[in-house]
Amino acid sequence: MEHDRFSVRKVRHQDGSQSYWIFTPDLEVHSPSLKVLTRYGASTQQTYAYSLVDHLNWLQANGKTPDVITFDDLHRYMNGVTGHVDGVYGAAWRKPTQKPLGPSAAGNVASVVKAYYLALAASGEVAPELAMALRSNTAARQTKSGRMGQGNPLTPKVTTRRPRFLPDETVQSLFEPGVLTSARDVMILTWLHDGGIRVGGLCGLRFSDLHLRRNHECGQRADPHIHVIGRDDNPNGARAKACAPTVVGRDGSVVDGVIRAVSPDMISTFHAYLLDEFHPNSHLVDHEQVLVHLAGRTPGAALTTAGVRKMLARACRRAGLPVRVTPHGFRHKAAAALYAESDFNAELVAQEFGWASPQMVTDLYGKSANRHAMKYLQQAWDATARPASEPYLAPQPTSEAPR
Repeated sequence: MEHDRFSVRKVRHQDGSQSYWIFTPDLEVHSPSLKVLTRYGASTQQTYAYSLVDHLNWLQANGKTPDVITFDDLHRYMNGVTGHVDGVYGAAWRKPTQKPLGPSAAGNVASVVKAYYLALAASGEVAPELAMALRSNTAARQTKSGRMGQGNPLTPKVTTRRPRFLPDETVQSLFEPGVLTSARDVMILTWLHDGGIRVGGLCGLRFSDLHLRRNHECGQRADPHIHVIGRDDNPNGARAKACAPTVVGRDGSVVDGVIRAVSPDMISTFHAYLLDEFHPNSHLVDHEQVLVHLAGRTPGAALTTAGVRKMLARACRRAGLPVRVTPHGFRHKAAAALYAESDFNAELVAQEFGWASPQMVTDLYGKSANRHAMKYLQQAWDATARPASEPYLAPQPTSEAPR
């Protein structure tokens, strides 16, 4: 039953900020978890709260408490959430709709579970052997982002992941007449494709973030650009991955964040949306977000990331595409294209797209650019000493009797 489980609830504070706290089945704040969750901002806190609440429900379902939990128990739990189990461990605690976690989500669970038990260990609430085991793999190592981090013995092994490549033909199909039904939707796909912006950053854009003319007063980039700012108070709940707080210069201009260049098509589609669709609905708008609902039950409300995904799904159906296209697929495409066009300059791509380290580009997004190796593979195949295969595949003359 839902009321017999630990749960995550959004807590709004008097200053307008919000937190994500874990509540017990008796609807009381779970104080031990606050020792970990209060270390983080709202975005990370939300991710870690939902990761940790799953573990607390596992503890409850198996009748375990932190003072008796062992390192082997935690390994069995991680095997359970990732679907890598040999047999059945303990009682079922996950809902039937909850699927096994992928490597990235499991890594979040491992991080917060380790932090949770080490926080309890500081006050003597867990066995010393468990704390020692969790610290046993804390040798400094370089993370994928290039920063020095600490190992986690609970983290599942991660295999190399290759992003799905979004073909040019698919993008062209989405821009066929009749597929996109509004200037806003044309703007969204243009900004996703040309800018490679994450959908959270796109829906989180405010008009003050758009510096769409040369030599803007912010003075941080001569070309037309935007500032992607991480905010926790957007009315649509959209969050950019950029963690830096909003900064306003002396002249009132937004500065810092992730500064992204914009293409001429991005600027022109924005103005088409602004004149044709935003202004007629501006009397219904009571926020600063750029993208809004145009019709339906909430015209003028800030468009959510879920709304963008639903719009893209409808466009794919109208285009007759048999594949599922996600907003992040455009980011993969844009990053791989810039990586190849810049002669595989990972540092340039990382700076433009807002990644902390060029290694992120090389390890993940750069792999999409390997399609350019086909040019050299074809040259190698053409230069081979093997005879052409076509004569051997040609049909036999009809005069010959079949063997």
